[in-house]
Amino acid sequence: MMLHGSLGLKRDIMVKTYDNKKELPALKIFSMAIRYLKDNLLTTLNKSVEILADDIQWVLTVPAIWNDPAKQFMREAAQKAGIKEDNLLIALEPEAASMFCKYMPVEKGEHSFQSFQPGSKYMVLDCGGGTVDITVHQVQKDKTLTELYKASGGAWGGTQVDEAFRHLIIKIIGNPIFLKFCDENAADFVDMFREFELKKREFKGDGNKKVTIKVPVSLKETFEKETEETIQDALTQTAYSSKLTWTADKLRISGILFATLFEIATGNIIEHVKKLLKEPEVSGTTNIIMVGGFSESHMIQAKVKEAFPNMNVIIPAEAGLSVLKGAVIFGHLPKAISARKAKYTYGLATMTKFVKGKHREDKKETIGNQVKCKDIFSVHVEKGETLELDKAQSERSYNPVEAEQKEIIFQFYISDSDDPMYVTDSGCTHIGKMVVKIPDTSGGLDRQVKVQLIFGGTELKVKAIIEKTNQEVTAKLQFLDKK
Repeated sequence: MMLHGSLGLKRDIMVKTYDNKKELPALKIFSMAIRYLKDNLLTTLNKSVEILADDIQWVLTVPAIWNDPAKQFMREAAQKAGIKEDNLLIALEPEAASMFCKYMPVEKGEHSFQSFQPGSKYMVLDCGGGTVDITVHQVQKDKTLTELYKASGGAWGGTQVDEAFRHLIIKIIGNPIFLKFCDENAADFVDMFREFELKKREFKGDGNKKVTIKVPVSLKETFEKETEETIQDALTQTAYSSKLTWTADKLRISGILFATLFEIATGNIIEHVKKLLKEPEVSGTTNIIMVGGFSESHMIQAKVKEAFPNMNVIIPAEAGLSVLKGAVIFGHLPKAISARKAKYTYGLATMTKFVKGKHREDKKETIGNQVKCKDIFSVHVEKGETLELDKAQSERSYNPVEAEQKEIIFQFYISDSDDPMYVTDSGCTHIGKMVVKIPDTSGGLDRQVKVQLIFGGTELKVKAIIEKTNQEVTAKLQFLDKK
């Protein structure tokens, strides 16, 4: 979750332990986890046949709502784990799940993905542990998929229900005692939430049926040792005394109270889906495909079906494995998603002739006998624009600002705004740079360099063409680098 929405992400960002007492570089932690998975797979495969890491096309999945810096962070973590850059693909999780559903039977009955004809629209609701990713796709005549609306969602996954359960426990025993329990009984803490995970998936929303959760005896013992009162006494002082009982290692919660643990997550998901369905691009969508581990929760399924009675809610038999299996298909068919929507406005910083009354005075800069306006946001891609796979977007030409200039440094930016004027405006973020050498100064200011942005798959490349020599310079933007 620390990578979600972090435009100012740096390579040296630290991650803290649950109790905030220790921290380590996040890049190291992520790379260690990826290395373990890689090594474990190779060990298993090599029991029957010799396979090297370089023989494998690796696919790393990330939430579609993650931004470019987060994607690059994960790519670098994978490389640090021993996966070569050329052997690595980044797949967006709802897209991977969508591909799995496209090639596999989804569910028995009338409605299935395979019955979707060209022109059909559907929404992928990818409910994971941390985030909920929502994308809207349309089937094309060539059977590829295009994204109709930019990926959206939020931190409304299964961990939000876990957090509600944690707060319930804290309201009974108090935060200091809960933290002491976590610090002294880490294994018991993990076991308790594993138990809760099972109950969370099984719960069907029956308010008349109690949910029994096994909790560590050490939690009860820690409370009674620190407070010198019983758990039963503590319960009588809360609003839950009639809704739950706590005896030894058994916590019995009424179905009505247990259902409230889902309210924030389900409320956010349903509200956001309703908002999306009102968008013109999404109009006419009649199918929702639920994937991801949290989608296996009967409660989530019931709430979505209840909120959208006129929609075909399709749940694959292996909703929790849809992303994993779809990523394998994506590795073989990376061009199956033929177009996506731009999440931001993309462009670069440039100078233009200063116009009094139009441009800010603090942006005025005199170069030789020219009065220029600096920090202009030259837009190459507008937010929400359709981006075709590997196709250059909005080529623009630029000239040096000085006759003897031998290189142009292009500074690239993104913006949340549809039409930013300056790269220093609120919502603008620097995402990288490209240096283009133009050593022949005989043309003076009349030397053009054409710049193109190319969205190849899930990542961004830049191409610059020196018009006079037709020389090309290509680079991947370094989203984690400073200026």
